[in-house]
Amino acid sequence: MRRLRIAVAALFVLSLATFITYNIVDRITQDHTPPVITCTEDTVSVSVADEDSLLLQGMTAEDNRDGDLTDSIRVSSMSNFTEPGKRTVNYVVFDKANQAATYTRTLQYTDYTSPEIMLSAPLRYSLEDMAEVNLTENMSVEDCLDGDIRQQIRAAYSDSSYIVGAGDYPVQVQVSNSAGDTCSVALTVTVTDPTDPLEREKYYPVLSQYIAYTGVGQALDLNSFVIGLERNGTEYLFAEDGDMLPGGLESVVVSGTVDYQTAGCYTVDYQFTTADGVTASTKLAVVVR
Repeated sequence: MRRLRIAVAALFVLSLATFITYNIVDRITQDHTPPVITCTEDTVSVSVADEDSLLLQGMTAEDNRDGDLTDSIRVSSMSNFTEPGKRTVNYVVFDKANQAATYTRTLQYTDYTSPEIMLSAPLRYSLEDMAEVNLTENMSVEDCLDGDIRQQIRAAYSDSSYIVGAGDYPVQVQVSNSAGDTCSVALTVTVTDPTDPLEREKYYPVLSQYIAYTGVGQALDLNSFVIGLERNGTEYLFAEDGDMLPGGLESVVVSGTVDYQTAGCYTVDYQFTTADGVTASTKLAVVVR
């Protein structure tokens, strides 16, 4: 019995010694110190075109065992804009022991421009075609960060409008880029009645574009957008087909108020009336930013 106690005690002492030795060796051999990222500037200013090549400028990383890890620094995430053209960038680097170091700084674009929805044709459709209409088919967006994002444009009728007949219906279109910058424009869908005998007599003003953008305090020459008239689906341009038209630019009446001192979306109406008194109108959305 005494020998058994001695054997058990010896085994305990041996196990304890082994455990202590393992922990001492582990503390000595294992890397428990994470790397460190340092940076010469907490705000980096870059052109949109140079973003990929300059995001890491001024940054270095050092590890107590692995040495220089600067080439291993990666961008882990970027926030949405915190203010126009400015966002937060998060960086990370790992050492061979898979320990991480992180760093956060501000990215400021020097030439950022917000996305703009462009519209190349009026939102005017016959009532009989409304079931198959794609409101965004003539819209485009070329974003300076993401390129072509027209597939992300969304359109929705305002106030849950339901098309019940000819008339004007408000619609809201918007698109956002990867930085969370949103372009939103209030437009008007004009629905025509194919059974209206006067519809074939109407001359609709043709515009060079149907959404225009400007900055606060910068007025637009609204007359400059009118380039011709359209009748029964055929466009006639003043510069090329003026002698075929019942009137020129001077016959187009422009109405609607744009407050260039206040950011917002405004509607401008262009009307042309024939000698027989038939009036047709086309709308331009003016976005003041």
